[in-house]
Amino acid sequence: MQYGHFDNEKREYVIDRVDLPVSWTNYLGVNDMCAVVNHTAGGYIFYQSPEYHRITRFRGNGVPMDRPGHYVYLRDDESGDYWSISWQPVGKPLDQAKYTCRHGMSYSVYECEYSGIQASQTLSVAMDDPVEIWDIKIKNTGEKQRSISVFSYLEFSFHQIEMDNKNFQMSLYAAGSSYKDGVIEHDLFYEEFGYQYFTASFVPDSYDCVRDRFLGAYRTESNPAGVEKGRLSGSSELGGNHCGALHKKLVLNPGEEVRVFFFLGEGKREEGARIREKYSSPEKVDRVYAELYDFWEKSVRSFRS
Repeated sequence: MQYGHFDNEKREYVIDRVDLPVSWTNYLGVNDMCAVVNHTAGGYIFYQSPEYHRITRFRGNGVPMDRPGHYVYLRDDESGDYWSISWQPVGKPLDQAKYTCRHGMSYSVYECEYSGIQASQTLSVAMDDPVEIWDIKIKNTGEKQRSISVFSYLEFSFHQIEMDNKNFQMSLYAAGSSYKDGVIEHDLFYEEFGYQYFTASFVPDSYDCVRDRFLGAYRTESNPAGVEKGRLSGSSELGGNHCGALHKKLVLNPGEEVRVFFFLGEGKREEGARIREKYSSPEKVDRVYAELYDFWEKSVRSFRS
């Protein structure tokens, strides 16, 4: 069974069949911030140390496999139907939708075509700043106007792996979350530099900072209550499990394409605002890709010489 092929010109491995029996992962980042993501956007990101400074949570031996991750959901606000750009975690039947993953040099691209909507999600880590950029493109390929909602989702970690796996009577009181001016701030109470932010290039229509409010009772990332309802609850909490969920309503005319960005990084809310200002234009994000390309071109030439 063949699931993919190498694109030698782009130096990418292209996964044409995303229902792989095992995870196919890629490594993003060349400096202090790095991410490990698989072919369906499952994975985690860390700063300097994957053992002591994880930013997002990942359950390596979980069922379903490779969850959670860095997910983007799309919802048709007229029909209520929703799906994820990276196939999982919603997992639409593959005879109803087309999904592709392209693992490149320090970036991964997830592409989907479903219900008259063509979309992609590119994950990369900037070389100049400790930030992971989610580059989202959405195009209406149909002949009528579409109302589409975009939702992000990630689950914040307690930094240290041990805290994620024991003594919940303590660890569930070790962190808090808050939202202000379009930025979610995650605060590790017992660490001097224990802050992360999550923000976007747009003003959100709704948000959630608390995992259990986004997912809902007895649900998973496959069927989150917030996405199903079409609006998030505005949750935040001092304690519990925390997430980065931002929501934007879009209206796309036939043939129209929009491009939006999410930013996950190290630092307080003010740093998130600075990063948002720096990278919110498509030209700035494209420059990140160019810098990564130049870095790997130089590295390859150096290795060959």
